[in-house]
Amino acid sequence: MMLQALIAYAERENLGDPDFEATSIHWLISISSDGKLSGDPTPLYDDPEAKKPQPKKLLRAFTSPNELNQGDKSHFLADSLERAVLMPNPKAPEKAEGRRAQHTYFKKLLSEAAAAAPSATGKLAALLSFLGNETEIARLHASLVSSKAKPTDNAAFEISGEKLLEDSSLKSFWRARRAVLRSSSIRRQRVCLASGRLTAALDTTEKIKGVPGGLATGTNLISFDKDSFTSYGLEQAQNAAISADSELKFRSALNTLIPRGLRINDAVHLHWTREATPTDLIALLASADEADVKNLFTAAQTGLPQADLQHNAYYAMSLSGNGARIVVRDWLESTVPEVEDHVRRWFNDITIVAPDGVREENAFKLGRLLYAMVRDKIDELPPQIPTQLLYAALRGTPLPQTALVAALRRQQIENKGPGDTSDPRLNPARMALIRACLNRSPASSNHQSARPPMTTALDPDSRHPAYLCGRLFAVFDRLQYLALEGVNAGVVERFYASASVTPALVMGRLHRNAQFHLAKAGGGVAENVRKDFEEISSALGAKFPVSLDLEAQGRFALGYYHQKADYRRRTAERKEAAAAANSVST
Repeated sequence: MMLQALIAYAERENLGDPDFEATSIHWLISISSDGKLSGDPTPLYDDPEAKKPQPKKLLRAFTSPNELNQGDKSHFLADSLERAVLMPNPKAPEKAEGRRAQHTYFKKLLSEAAAAAPSATGKLAALLSFLGNETEIARLHASLVSSKAKPTDNAAFEISGEKLLEDSSLKSFWRARRAVLRSSSIRRQRVCLASGRLTAALDTTEKIKGVPGGLATGTNLISFDKDSFTSYGLEQAQNAAISADSELKFRSALNTLIPRGLRINDAVHLHWTREATPTDLIALLASADEADVKNLFTAAQTGLPQADLQHNAYYAMSLSGNGARIVVRDWLESTVPEVEDHVRRWFNDITIVAPDGVREENAFKLGRLLYAMVRDKIDELPPQIPTQLLYAALRGTPLPQTALVAALRRQQIENKGPGDTSDPRLNPARMALIRACLNRSPASSNHQSARPPMTTALDPDSRHPAYLCGRLFAVFDRLQYLALEGVNAGVVERFYASASVTPALVMGRLHRNAQFHLAKAGGGVAENVRKDFEEISSALGAKFPVSLDLEAQGRFALGYYHQKADYRRRTAERKEAAAAANSVST
């Protein structure tokens, strides 16, 4: 179904020209009618004002990478500076001889075109004259070096202001040449896996570009290059018979979708719908724009009919490269409203009270959730976690336990930086992820009494021992602050990791210390904390669990976070009340 969905997308978007492809062209080289260089090469950008301008995409004559890999071929009319104008590459001197052979082929194609397209003969003769003029080529190389051009940059030509890539007679020449090559290829008739029709099957498929982890020249979705992959005498792509038309369409679809996909480390995540729709759910997960998230929730309350969306299929796939081959990491086939419901539930599940204890947050980007599990870079995570989180959001399924492990590990080893007075463990994105992991776990979804769902903010009615231990640990921290204030390494820095895994080892001692802190701390604030201390201790029965499993460690973390956020809320309310009282008295 995956290939059929890609083919349908290509047909809807009218993609797939067997003779031309959109390619990044970095430079335009201007030549006069007498074969001389006309000024410096012009850089070509899609958006010159962009922070990082990208090279302009232009239609170039298609040449199979399988042909280019032979070592003596080149593209027609536009190619790398190495092949087109023999600009030396100091990083690859061993390729110089091969580049000369490719440059010779580049000029050979120009000569063929000049003979077959009389209207373009004069322009091509000027270009050939320029390419054979060592003095002019040296001028061009010097100009390119001063402009910081790379030998691997692609360049196109214009003759007396006329761009060769836009010449209709040269396009016709190329189509005719490609048609002859196709007709001379003898292929066996087989049933195409994508269309189900009896047709000539390809021996090799073309490269797909831009897949992370793949080769710079492109990767193959279908390929066989080992004897163990052959059967019944079938070799190469004959093992998975695909017609040229089907291959062109799914390749064109992938080459269009990949640049638009969401890239995370070594994978790119694509999505599309059978019928065109403005809905971009992966973009919403990636950006988590607050207004868009709010609209997602309010749209479900409008009561508008969804009949037109119900039959609109939604597809998503994740790709990575393994050398010359593509790895399909995941594939989703659903409907637009179903995936919308799942994404809506995702943002509901990651809703958490803010550290100030007042607001609720749920507009967490996927990247922010991933960074909440690492010290510095996302690639510190197991490589499957980003893909698993994305598809958990799209499918409405439980989150991987590895994500909970990573979040808890980061929570336990967090430490304050020099001079930092904030608590790095009060990370709302990490707490949101932990809450979603717990509430989507099979035990919580079965509504077992031992695994009650986690609330967004403080739950004073919860009697889960791990949650109570987390709350009590936050009380210990609060009492220490009220009694001693400027402590360099407080109870949290010293004991959080052990308390969250094996409470019985440390919580008893901390409980006794807290009673001494109660005696030192004074005032109404301390009295309120005393009430929390007594209430939670009573609920626990002063009996601490010997050890906590992963989910219980998550509940400990949320109990700690909720209690700390609630203290911040109370502090803000006291300050606000005091300010109001002062303003009245004055």
